[in-house]
Amino acid sequence: MRSNPGKRGFSAFNALLIAVALGFIVLDAGYGIMYYAKVRDSVNEHVTIETGTPVTLDLFVTENIPSTAFITDVSLIDNMVPGTYGLKVKTLVVTRDVVLDIVDTTAPAGTAVPQTIFQDDVPDVEDTVTDVYDLAPVTVSYVNDMTAPLEGGAYDVPVRLADPYGNETIINVPFEVTADTAAPSLEVPECIYAFIGGSTSYLENVTVSDDFDPAPEVTVDLSQVDSETAGVYQITYTATDAHGNSVSRNADLILEEMPAVSLDRREVYGQAADVLYNQVLGGTSIDSFTDVEVAFRIFDWASRNISYTGTSDKSDWTIAATDGFDTHTGDCYTYYAVCRAMLDVAGIENVRVERYPITTSPHYWNLIKIDGQWYHCDACNFADTSGFVFMQIDPELDHHHEFNGATVPARASVSVQDRLDFTNLTMEDIEE
Repeated sequence: MRSNPGKRGFSAFNALLIAVALGFIVLDAGYGIMYYAKVRDSVNEHVTIETGTPVTLDLFVTENIPSTAFITDVSLIDNMVPGTYGLKVKTLVVTRDVVLDIVDTTAPAGTAVPQTIFQDDVPDVEDTVTDVYDLAPVTVSYVNDMTAPLEGGAYDVPVRLADPYGNETIINVPFEVTADTAAPSLEVPECIYAFIGGSTSYLENVTVSDDFDPAPEVTVDLSQVDSETAGVYQITYTATDAHGNSVSRNADLILEEMPAVSLDRREVYGQAADVLYNQVLGGTSIDSFTDVEVAFRIFDWASRNISYTGTSDKSDWTIAATDGFDTHTGDCYTYYAVCRAMLDVAGIENVRVERYPITTSPHYWNLIKIDGQWYHCDACNFADTSGFVFMQIDPELDHHHEFNGATVPARASVSVQDRLDFTNLTMEDIEE
């Protein structure tokens, strides 16, 4: 048989070509596998970012792979709100499913605002911090119970800043707290007149104030009063503020038998006001005079305008005062009643004094309070005296004015007679 050398050569060459081709195929396949692995490994399948971080491709692809892009429209994702999102990322011809977690792990920030307050004035918690910052809404609250009143002193109050995702910051706010330790100021009349069986407004002419409490409570202790028996009794006023600070003042309750007849005090004071403002003060505003000058003019007017007849209706001072204004006649009780009515209108505290012991007849006059001191005043002139009594102290009284000192407030002890001008109805000031 004859051989075919051309055919053998072709077969060897083809074999070589096939071998080479197969080698390239193997190499390409290996390279393709390696490249695919590279593409695959370059994509992060699970990415976590903090709120506010932009959603960008480089978060998911770590290698520079051609034709890499989001298939999902990430512009629809609100990166300010925590949440989990499924995304698709394409690299070359490969599409990958990835997960994006947006989380908030950052605590709010803020700055303390030091507080200087009174113990009842707990500030709104929002006022205790400033420059509050967080990407999410922040709730501000006190860590501890801040129910007033607070304890006085200096201390730090913890305030919590919290967002909806469990992040919080505690800020210590300096508090300087002033406690209320002062008792209220309480002024009460030294004497109060009341009738057995009558109604008495014990809080009339009582003034109370406090540095912090706008309305301290005032109570009246009447435990020492026998409401069925006339006499002089001590009663006690007590003012207490909201924090328990209290002060007490005593007053004398002069309890008398109910008069058979009395008049409406509003009508009596109306008469007294007309005389006081138009006659006694001559139309000049009462604010233009001192209390001494007003009282001086009241007793001077009564002394000069009431004629002594020796009789009066003593059923009640209101009746005697009205008779005195109407008739300009009466006795010592009339002088007392007319002066009392005008002193009451002028706001000058006064009480009645009675002769004791009674020798030939009773006698009545006024005790008035001027500049915090009580003085005797009597508009009734006696035949053996040269004028009316004004602002005398006990030792200066004559035999017409004997009395029981226990029934009236404690009187002034220093004479002012050398300072009184009975012509101009004034009193000289004390030289500094």
